[in-house]
Order: sequence, then structure tokens, then C-alpha cells
Amino acid sequence: MSAACAVSWQSPTPAAWDATSLASSLKAAAARRSAAHVGPLHAVLLKLGLSASAIHATSLAHVALRAGLARYARELFDEMPRPDVVSWTSLVTGHAHQGLHRDSLALLRRMAGSGVQTNGYSLSGGLLACAGVGQSALAHGKEIHASVVKMSSCGSVDPVVENGVLGMYSRCGSMDYALRVFRAMPVRNIVAWNSMMAALLGSGQAEDALRLFVSMVSSGVGVDGFSLSIAVDACGELALLKQGMQAHAQVAGNGFEADVVVRNSLVDMYAKCGSVDSAELVFEAVSSNDAVLWTTMISAYGKSGRAQDAVSLFDRMARMGIEQDGIAYLAVLSACSHGGLVREAWHYFSSISDGSRSVEMRAEHYGCMADLLCRRGYLEEALEFIKNMPFDSSVAAWSALLNSSRIHGNVRLSQFAASCLLKLDPENHSNWVALSSVHASGNDWHETWTIRESMSRECVKKEPGCSWVELCDGVHVFVTADQSRPELFQILQSLDYLKEDTSVMPWQVS
Repeated sequence: MSAACAVSWQSPTPAAWDATSLASSLKAAAARRSAAHVGPLHAVLLKLGLSASAIHATSLAHVALRAGLARYARELFDEMPRPDVVSWTSLVTGHAHQGLHRDSLALLRRMAGSGVQTNGYSLSGGLLACAGVGQSALAHGKEIHASVVKMSSCGSVDPVVENGVLGMYSRCGSMDYALRVFRAMPVRNIVAWNSMMAALLGSGQAEDALRLFVSMVSSGVGVDGFSLSIAVDACGELALLKQGMQAHAQVAGNGFEADVVVRNSLVDMYAKCGSVDSAELVFEAVSSNDAVLWTTMISAYGKSGRAQDAVSLFDRMARMGIEQDGIAYLAVLSACSHGGLVREAWHYFSSISDGSRSVEMRAEHYGCMADLLCRRGYLEEALEFIKNMPFDSSVAAWSALLNSSRIHGNVRLSQFAASCLLKLDPENHSNWVALSSVHASGNDWHETWTIRESMSRECVKKEPGCSWVELCDGVHVFVTADQSRPELFQILQSLDYLKEDTSVMPWQVS
């Protein structure tokens, strides 16, 4: 117990305890999330005869929740003779904020069944809980939304509640409903715009997120660091360097260059767009000890093939005393894997596997090492490494073995890896396709047709490959087997020229 904390609530003498001093002590303990103070404060509450006071009992339950004593908080609540809407709401929202989402929803149901009328705050807590649970809580989230709509007929609804509805649909994977809610909002504040853009980006709709950002700027809504970070991330996902540079100009114009989150996004965007030198300039522009920023730059070096730079930056990070967590080690191991730096990778891997670093070993770290062995052609060693992993075999590890086995023409290992992948992730259609392909490459046609018949029964379809290139007149998208493009003949003719003479550059073909 710190001296400051002790003074804050022990300052009154035992005889001087009253309702006012108790209230101030409860407030101080809640601010410090002090579990040690819950029991003594409860004893004072009983001594003063205030255990039946909804206000003081609710405050103590709030302290218990913030201190991580959820069961204690519920016991205090159950002892209240007549819990009011404030008591119920405090418990519902408190559990939601502590990550106890299902408990929060159960309490909201109990609240509705008790006859106590819910309000915007309690519904907001329920929406947060639904978002935390995810898709399985969508039905309950719709019920809460219905209550919000009913409430809106009696007057305006707090924007926090409306944003909660939007966030709930987004986190539950119902983007259509999220967009409907967003468009129906009478007033869209910056939180609503940011939430919708983040939801679109998170669901793989980066282009739509970027369009929404443009609409946001056009609507005169002021942007903040989060808005710009989303826009930059969207440009990175789409590999739109020119638009990313425009977003960078917006960052500079709005004075957000020193924002660590925005700088992380800029470094990542430039790396994904293949401009690692620009990423390096952003990283070095302002001196920072932010571990996430350093990790992002290490990852950027790794993705661009500059493995030695990634290793040097990782070692520099250690010399400067910046904390290197599991994600930082994952970034440097991935860089070593892509750069073929076997010795360096084993050095870093050993430093966390032997317990000499306080870093939690994860399956992803083993996956990087398996990938390194596969890339170097040590297929049998990689197989033994994967089999002896102290975790359940990861999809990444088996995928690495499958790809390398196919490159090296090892049909036996390819088939084995594809079978393991299918067992681990049967819902992934590409695993069915991979298994079928490796059996076909080994001329095992009976097994190939058996697998393809199973794919047909399960309605498994191979998604066509897609790529795009940005030119002066826009972005051109190419899909496998698509013959609808009017320039198809010229494109094929250019490819034939390139096959005949590899010294001919595409722009030299008439």
C-alpha cells in the first residue's frame, strides 16, 4: 500500500468516519483500482449502517469491479434491498468495460426482468458487451437496438448510444446494418465517421473506407489523428502510393506528424507500397522510443527484403533499452526468414526459447523458424521441427512446408502438408484446392478426383486470382480467365514478345 494511497482514505480517524468521508475514500480507491481497500471499506460501510444505501453500496461495487473483483461486486449488488437504475447500470457497464461481456449481457437481462427501466447508459453497456462477444451476440444486439429506436421516439438519443449501435454491428460482422445505422444518423460526429471507416477497413473494404474518408473531408467534418491513420492504412492495404502521399500531406497539414499512431501507419503504408526509403525517413524524422514504431520499421525492412537492416535496427533497439516484446521478436524472425539469415534467426529464437528473455513464446515464433528451414530447402528438418513444436501445429508452418515442398518437387511431403492443413482449417477452400493440386502433380488421379468430388459436394469453389496495376488513367484490375477486356489481344501479344525475348521491356512493345 503506497503512502499516498493510505493518506487518501485513512486520513479520517475511526471515530471521524461518516458518509461524506466514506464517499471520498470510495472515489479515491476506485481511481487507484485498489483491491486491498475493498474489504476495509466494506467493513466501514457495515459499521456506519450504510450497507442498505444504494449509493454507497453501488460505489463500493464499482470499486470492486475496477479492482478486478467481479464476484465480490455481484455479491454486494445482490445484498442491496432495492437496487435502482443507477446500481443496475453501474454493474452492467462495469462488467462490459472489464471484458466480462457475457456476464454483462446476463445482468442486462436480469435488469429488464426486474422491472427497472433501462436507460441510454445501460443500453450502451449492453451494446459494448455484444461487440465484445461478436457475431453470436448479434440477435441480442438487435434487441438492444430496438430498445434504442423505441427510446428515440420519446426524444433525442445520446450520440454515445448511437455510436454504440454502430460499433456493435461492425464488431458482430454485420456491415450492411452498420452502414444503414450510419446513414440514418441525424448527426454524425467524428467518432461515428471514424468508427465506420475503421469497420470498413477491418472487414477488408479498404477502398470503401477511403471513399468514406473523402466524403468526411468534403462534409466539413474536422479530421483527427485516428481519421488520418485509417486513411493511411487504407492506402497501404491497396498499395496506392500516390494517394498515400496525399494522405501524408494531410497529416503534415493538420499537424499530426508527431502522433505515434499516425507515424506507425505511415511507415507501414510506405513499406506496403514498396517505398521503404520513405518509410525510413518517416521513422527517423522524430526521435522516439515507442516500441510499436520500432517494430513497425523492423517489419517494413523485412517485407522489403532488407533483412540485415532489420537485424541492425533490432539490435539497436536493445542497446537503447526499448522493450522488445513477442511481436518485435516475431518481426525480426520473419525478416531473417525472408532474408535467409539462419544464424541470426536461431540466435534470437534461442534467446526466447531458453527463457533468458521475458518474452512469451508463441506458435508464430515457431512458424517463422519452420518457414526459414523450408526456404533454405531443409524440408525433412522442417517437418521434424513442426512435429516437435510445443504448440498445436500452426497453419502458417504447414503452409510454408507445403509451398516449399511443391517448389522442390517433393510430392510426398506436399501431400502430407496439404492433408494436415485441411485437417487444421477445413473451412478454408484454398486448402482443398491445394490438396487436389498436389495429388494431381503426383499423377495420383484417383485421389485427385475423389477430392474434387468432395469439393463439389461441399460446394467448394476456387476463388479466381486477382491483381491490379495503377497507371496514369486509373487502376486496372485483372482477374484469372477474364476475357472481357477489349485490350486482351494486345496484352497477350505483349506477353508473347516478352517470352521470346526477356531483354524486351513491356514499354518497348509497340
